[in-house]
This record gives sequence, C-alpha cells and structure tokens, in this order.
Amino acid sequence: IYENGIDQKNFLKSLKTHHKYLKNLYLITFLASRSDSPKINNIRSLYFFLCLKMVELTDYNSRIETTLDECRFLTSNIREFLVPFLPDITQFESLRHIQDNLIQAQNNDNYTRWLNNSPDTFESEIKRYGSKLLDKNTLFPSSDARNDINERIAQYLYEYVLPIENYFKNVSGITRITSTTYQVVSGPSYYDDTTGNTFSDLVNIFESTSNTDAFEAGERQDNEQESFEQVTIDNPSNYYLDLVKAEGQSNSRRKNAMNQVTDVNTAHEDEIKRLVEYIASKLSKLDFLSIGKEYEYEHEYEEGKFKFDISDQSALYLYMLLLTGIHDIYASEQLKLGSNGYRYQLTFCPARSHIDDDWDKSLCAYKSNTSNKPDKLYVFMPYPLGAMHVEMVESTDDKIRDSIHEKAKEDLRKLNKEFGIRLSINKVKNYLPHYLAQTNIDKALIEVLTNCAVHHLSALPYYNVSQYDLFRCQRDYMDHLIGLLENKYEPNQTKLYMLFELPDETLTDYWNKTIGSALAVNEFRLEEIVVKLRQKVEAATVNLKLNDLDSLVCLNNSFMDYLYILMSVASGYRPVNEPFGRLSNIDTRTGVYFISDKEMQDDTIGRLVYLPHTVCQQINEYEKFIKSNGILFNKLGSNIGQIYMDILDSRIGLINYLKLDEITNTVIQLKLNKAFIKERMSQYISLPLNWHRHFIRSLKNIHIGKYSYNSDFNERPIGYDVISAWMGHSDELGFSFYDPFSGLKQSELREFANTLDELLKGIGFTVLQLER
Repeated sequence: IYENGIDQKNFLKSLKTHHKYLKNLYLITFLASRSDSPKINNIRSLYFFLCLKMVELTDYNSRIETTLDECRFLTSNIREFLVPFLPDITQFESLRHIQDNLIQAQNNDNYTRWLNNSPDTFESEIKRYGSKLLDKNTLFPSSDARNDINERIAQYLYEYVLPIENYFKNVSGITRITSTTYQVVSGPSYYDDTTGNTFSDLVNIFESTSNTDAFEAGERQDNEQESFEQVTIDNPSNYYLDLVKAEGQSNSRRKNAMNQVTDVNTAHEDEIKRLVEYIASKLSKLDFLSIGKEYEYEHEYEEGKFKFDISDQSALYLYMLLLTGIHDIYASEQLKLGSNGYRYQLTFCPARSHIDDDWDKSLCAYKSNTSNKPDKLYVFMPYPLGAMHVEMVESTDDKIRDSIHEKAKEDLRKLNKEFGIRLSINKVKNYLPHYLAQTNIDKALIEVLTNCAVHHLSALPYYNVSQYDLFRCQRDYMDHLIGLLENKYEPNQTKLYMLFELPDETLTDYWNKTIGSALAVNEFRLEEIVVKLRQKVEAATVNLKLNDLDSLVCLNNSFMDYLYILMSVASGYRPVNEPFGRLSNIDTRTGVYFISDKEMQDDTIGRLVYLPHTVCQQINEYEKFIKSNGILFNKLGSNIGQIYMDILDSRIGLINYLKLDEITNTVIQLKLNKAFIKERMSQYISLPLNWHRHFIRSLKNIHIGKYSYNSDFNERPIGYDVISAWMGHSDELGFSFYDPFSGLKQSELREFANTLDELLKGIGFTVLQLER
C-alpha cells in the first residue's frame, strides 16, 4: 500500500522518522500492545485491516490514529471496562452484522448490565474510572449517573462504528466542517431617482442542501445586528457628507418597502393613467396587423411593411416594463412566441425544485410529471405586443437599446412636464409589485412574477406557485390598466382592444402546472399516511399492558411518530436535535408556543406562535398519560417513571423515543439527533426533514395560494407578514416581523392557528386517547 502511491500520508511514512516519544508511532505502539484475550486480539485484527482500507481510501489519517489508539486502550486500564460491551466478532457472519450489533449496543442500558454482571465491585469500578464515565459534578449513585455512564459508553462504542461506516462508504475521507457554511452575495440593486445613487444589500445565504438541514439552500440568513448595505454615490463630494446622505437613504428604504399609497417614490394611479393613455395612443397608431402578412410582389411588401421609429420603440419598452416589472424585459432572450401567445419564461428554480431519487415521489408536487422536474411557467403578454417586439428588437444592438432607454426617460420627462406628474423608469417598473401588494397578493408570488433571485426573500426556497395563480395576477392587473383608460377603451376599437388583451386563460395550459419547491406535499397522500399512523397508535393503545414494558415502549414510540408529524405541520419548527423544545414552552390553555431559535440562529432568542386547538388537546392527553404512568412506575421502581417525570418537569425534551433492554428489563431513552429522526420518519414520509415548512408555505385553495386575496373565496386571506412570522422569516430588507416596528397582530396569529386546525383535521389528525 505504501509503495502504491500513498507516500504523502503519514500512516506508514512516520516509521522512517526518528521520534522522541514512542506514542507518536501509533502503529508501533498498537502492534506492541497485544493482549492475552482472544476477544481483544480478534477486535484488534479486524480494525487493523479496516485501518489499512482507510489508508487506501485516503484522507483518514486522524480516524486511523484514533482507531488504533482505541484498540490499544483495551489492553490497559484506560478502556478495559469497555471490553464486556464489545461484541465477540467470531460470533458474526459479516461486517454488517457487527455494525448492527455495535449500533444496538449503544442504545442498551449498559449501566444496569454492568451492575448485574458485577454487583459487588460495581461501585468501586465506577469510582476507579471516574472522569472517563461521569461528569465532574455528577453524584454517584443517581439517575444522572446512570445517564452519564450510558452516554459515555455509547460514545466509546461509536468509535468502533465509524471505521465500519467508512468501509461501507468506500470514499475518500472528508474534512469535518463544524460550523454552518454561508455565502455572501449582493442583493438586487436599487436606483434612487432623487439622488441618482445606487444601493444594494450584502446577504448571507445558506449553501447546504442535505435532508436534515434546518435551513434551505439559498435561504437568507439575516442578522439585524450585522447587516450591511453598499451605497454607490453618483456624484461624490465630501466623504462625511456622502456618508450622512447614504445613511439617510438607507433609513428611508424600510418606509418604501411598505408600499404605501402616499409614498412619493411610488407611482400614483393618476400618473400611471397618463402613461397608459400615452402608450395606448402611440402603439395603436402602428400597423401591427401587417406583421407577418404575406405579399406576392416586392413593392407590395415595401408599402405594407411594418414601420416604426425610436419613439415607438420607447413606448413599447415602457409598456413592457409596466406590464411585467422586469428591468431587462425588453432585451431578454427568455421572451419567445409560443403556441399559446407571446410569453416570458420564468427562471424560479430553488434547490428543492428537483426530486431526489430517495424521495417518495407520490408525495411531491411534480408527481404527474414523468421527468420529476418543475414545469415551465410563463408571464403572458398581448399578442400584438409580441409581434411588435420581434420586429423592433430583432436588428438592435446594445447601443440602440441604450438609445431606446434614454428616449424612454426623455418621453417620461415630457409627460411629467405636460401633466405635472413625477414618473420615472423606476416608478414604472415598480408599479406592478406595488399594485399587487396593495391588493393583498403574497409577496413571494410577486417576487416570482417579477423574476427575482431566490435569495431575495426568505420564503422563496420554500415556495411553490401555480401557473393559474400567476396568470390571475396578470389578468387582474391588466383589468386595472384597462380601467384607467375609462371610455377610451372600447371593444369595437379592434387595435386598442388587442393591445390590452391577454390570451384566454384556457390557452395558458395552467392545469397542474406549478413551479418552485417539489416539497409542496400532496394533501390526499399525506392524509393516507396520517390515517395509517393513527391506526397504528390506536392498535398499540389496545395492546397496552402495564406489566409488559415492551407494549408500553411500542405505544410510546408510535405515538412519538404521530406527535412529531402533528407538531411539524402545526408549528413549522425547523429540524433540530431537540425537536419542539420542552413542555414548559407550551401553554395549552392559550395555545401560546415559544419556539427557540438559538440552535439555528445565534442573533435571535426565539418567537411566539399559536398552536391549533387539536394540538393543545393532544398534548393535554399526553401529559395526563405520562403523569399517571410516571407516578405508577416510580412506585414500582422502574426507570421509565423517572423519564416520564423528567418530561413533565421539562428537564428533557417533549419528544422522546424509548428502547427496552431485554436483558436487564429496563427502559432507556434513545439519544435524539437529526440523523436518527430522519431515519425514523422515513418509514412514513421519505422526504427531507423540513418538508412541512414547504408544505405550509405553499398551501393553496385549488390553484390559488392561501396567502393571497381571492374574490372567489369568502375567507379572509392570511397576510404575508403572518405566514412569514410563523415561519421565522425576515422581510426583504432583513428585518424581523416580530421587531418593535412590526404591524403584526396577535389576533392574526391566532386566526392562522384556526386555519391550521382545519387543515390538521382535513388530513386526518384527531385527538388520540392513550389510555383505555
């Protein structure tokens, strides 16, 4: 192995170097520590060959040294206490069986096993090994000592699991990254019409896309205490004066983001009315009906050819900007003529828009799509607009497009002077998002419609939107523009009518067409899973016998699965190592639930949401169950009673999985982490752990998003700020929806809890009685 290309590694090369201390030659010290015990020598032999395999795989230097040292420690008083808990490898047929045995041994009640094997010397042995088994402040004997010893032994056993895992992975070693990785990106640029300055945010975004992450790839990681904006001064003067101006401009952004009708930086309806009248007058004079017409003779073609000048191009540019709110729409290559009209293809593609091979495709948003990829969704435009755009842009270059842009600004200045208004390119572009925000359309939908980057809004990595929802917004907006024309717009004026006519909605092919997150889970399929899980808990309740600890463990674990999914959908809690906190975080009388964000974000303490009534009732039932059984089993001397009392007293988390050690007939609490929870949940829902956040953020009434106003439904829409606060997101400027300047009302959060309660009942959740 050494001669075949691993000479850069230290595993065997260190033998050539003189060392002052023998322990530095960990291979030599390992070989010199042979034991008289066949069990230990067999373990040493196996792990020596596993180390050779890791040398071949490369980049496992640290793991190799640790593994050899751990095997060497078995022959000394450092780890000799661990030998009884290790398997006799001659009793197993394969390496996989040894791995399974070691994993199972980690979850045994090794404290009681040790006590039963050597009751006379147990206490002296524990004191002998001292700090290797107990925390400094732990008293012995005590329940904390039991937990410490079980946890320490499990940690030592894990050192023997890792080399086998590396063997089966069969890949090069990976350097362990202990901190979350972020990427700093520049947000979209904003141009200030008054000062001429340009400014943008510097945003931290999450990069990873594993199935157990608390955040999504591309999700903003806003920290109000460390937020940065960069301001480019158009005409620099004095540094300190420019700094004051930049700070003032930065402070005004938040007010502008509120989309207030009185905002001077937003176009007023009367101003847009003048612009629409100008565009309609200008474009309706063009002979766009001649575009594409076939002529028999050359002179007929020249006479009937579509003619335009730069002022016509300017009017078309302003119209496209007004219709879409997309700054580069005029020169975009995404504009194409399709069978159902002239359209602009949206590029909204978050990390979870593609279905992984190990996901349950029947639950995903694109299950009807054979390619398991998101559909192509479009922004549609009036057909004449597309025809004119092809003619006007086909032969233009960057220089001509710059001239068109300057001409558009000049035309706006003329309109401003003529009518006493204050229009600008920015105001025209921003009118669509402003109008939609005023009509209670979900901010995430507006961002998708205007083709913003995924990292621009925290909600976008979790969002799924339908073609119909997008088209509905376009249609309502177009009706608004037509309304501004008043009596100047009449259906018998064919050319003017065509300029403001979108394709018929049936031509948009919107049926089952969606874009965005594939984790917008199918409700009917989810209901099937919930019903089966509920039946499993009910069956375990019927089979419960208090003199049969195995039946109690079975009921507990089945109910934990049920409660985990219930709480996930009801609270939007991010995947963490202690899911859903502790009982003290929940007030079942009021439904108030404190969600701690410290495990995910260092700059925040947490947030308050309201739990649905069904969840509060279920937690009350669970409390009754563990209280009565905790008292009973404490009197019987069973350690499960202490586990239940620890849950009640909030010394441990709400979610707890148990295991019965059949040899000692004791129940132990399994150690929770995201990998364990992912494996546990995969038997029901084989999706990333945060699927429920995608599911709730993408809720729809048929094809229309739950968080947008819709006249077809009588119910009051749930505000964008409500769902964002519930998700723990910030706004587009990085400010929390729970900050002192927020307009969020507690009553709105309560109302959302009622909506979630109806959803929970609709997908099969009921309050389960855990005792007959």
